Amino acid sequence: MFSSKTTDFIFTSETTPAVSTNLKQSVDMVLPLVGVADAVNVTDSPNSKTRLSSLLVAAGIKELGLDVILQLTGRDRNRIAIESEVLGALSLGINKVLCLTGDKPREGGPQVVNEFDSAGIMGLLNVMSNGKLADGTEIKEPLPIYPGAADDLYFQKDNPQAIDFLKRKISNGARFIQTQYCFDEDICQFYSDLLIANGKTDDLKVLVGMGPLKSAKQALWMRENLWGVNISDAIISRLDASKNPKKEGLMICQELISKLIDLPGIDGVHLMGPSCESDAADIIKLFR
Repeated sequence: MFSSKTTDFIFTSETTPAVSTNLKQSVDMVLPLVGVADAVNVTDSPNSKTRLSSLLVAAGIKELGLDVILQLTGRDRNRIAIESEVLGALSLGINKVLCLTGDKPREGGPQVVNEFDSAGIMGLLNVMSNGKLADGTEIKEPLPIYPGAADDLYFQKDNPQAIDFLKRKISNGARFIQTQYCFDEDICQFYSDLLIANGKTDDLKVLVGMGPLKSAKQALWMRENLWGVNISDAIISRLDASKNPKKEGLMICQELISKLIDLPGIDGVHLMGPSCESDAADIIKLFR
């Protein structure tokens, strides 16, 4: 499913399309990751804000030779729109889809659809991967789809029943997991143990989310304004005390990755954050 460049440990990153009609501008953002990352996520209008079509940007990135994970939310689409988007992705050779319910818009914002939540989208993609649409229509020249799911290590830690929802996603066809931010080695160890205790197999690839933080101010804003972002006071204090916070942010990721490589339940990391492409590439190069 993932073709790691030089090691068994997987490195993915992400990019967010611009609010622009300039396709090349959005595609070129990932140039530092070409030949470096194993794949790049193309986000799907994050924070309920309109962006250039993620599928269109994903197609351009695919032409660069970089594998793509298309993010797909149920927030903005009904069944027909989801099926159409996935058929389009498959026609371009894009077969990895991160299934998301989607960020909830603020009050007074756009209306949500959510005919399917993330687990429901995975179930739908499983049907399509077997050659049919949900209404039974046969797909001509069907292709396999590799659905992925998001997870939150802190939510798993604080809610014993959360593992059941993750297992539902896996039973619905999830082939890989990308988690929300985590910079805590102990939480990662807990998560690895939890996955192993619940029967994780080598076929399921689990990538812990983190990112190259540029400053204490940025880290604090992300923690306070972005859902699922957990950045400890210790990390923020470390960035604040550094004379070179950007370099410190890279070191924080490097140190944690060095420890995650030895955890049996963890298969890689997903590096994310605002305009993170170049910094993410620098982090990956340290291990390649």
